[in-house]
Amino acid sequence: MSLHVLASLVFCLSVSRLKYTHGESIAFGKLAKQSSTYIANRRYYYLAYPASQAINPVYWMTGSYTNYGNPSWWEVDLRGYYSISNITLTAAYNGWHTYMANAYVEVMDKDISLCSDVKVEWCGNVSSTVASGEKFNFTCNATFPIRFVRVTRRTTGNNYLGIGQVDVQGVGATKRYRSYYTPTTNRKVSIPSLTTSAVTAGQCGILCHQNHSCIDFSYSKTASTDANCLLSNKEVPQNSVANNAWTMYTLNNCL
Repeated sequence: MSLHVLASLVFCLSVSRLKYTHGESIAFGKLAKQSSTYIANRRYYYLAYPASQAINPVYWMTGSYTNYGNPSWWEVDLRGYYSISNITLTAAYNGWHTYMANAYVEVMDKDISLCSDVKVEWCGNVSSTVASGEKFNFTCNATFPIRFVRVTRRTTGNNYLGIGQVDVQGVGATKRYRSYYTPTTNRKVSIPSLTTSAVTAGQCGILCHQNHSCIDFSYSKTASTDANCLLSNKEVPQNSVANNAWTMYTLNNCL
């Protein structure tokens, strides 16, 4: 899909319906979920539209799609803390573009399904009419580091939420320095984003804090001193394997 140049300024908390050029989305490859997932019953097979498709450019024509609900929502965990410059929603091209109408965008520092003290910043609303493939650009004014981006659609009754693509632009932000990790013995992350060294598990945790994309880490007393601290920005426990020499530390989402 071709990208176009943004031809006008976008005011804070406003929506631009113009196309523009930008860098790679920081949401790409991260953990996305939604209130429910629509599964189409074809004649010979079933076709699902999971939340992950809205951040994967391969599915730019169809994206993600929920079942009936109120509210219906979509969310991505950026697996790190960021200062967000803008968020772009693109409507689907498969005839479901109308199911993004009146959806609104918010950013949060914590998992709203788990935590009671979440900081939330409202970024703006999609218009009541949406064309196929139309882009809506939002600029957020959050003064705190962002980890979650959520799109919500509320109606007077049950309805769907369909999103072609979600693009998030931003840079890494400094996290609060707190070390509330849940340890799991005899496991380690299998796909580290950084392999480094640390004298203690606490020092490995400090290195994780200093790396804005790090969410979880693993430490071993007996591994090579050059590679005994593994930092990860990917989903755990899916990104983990059994290993008796290691302990895996998973970040508490309510920090």
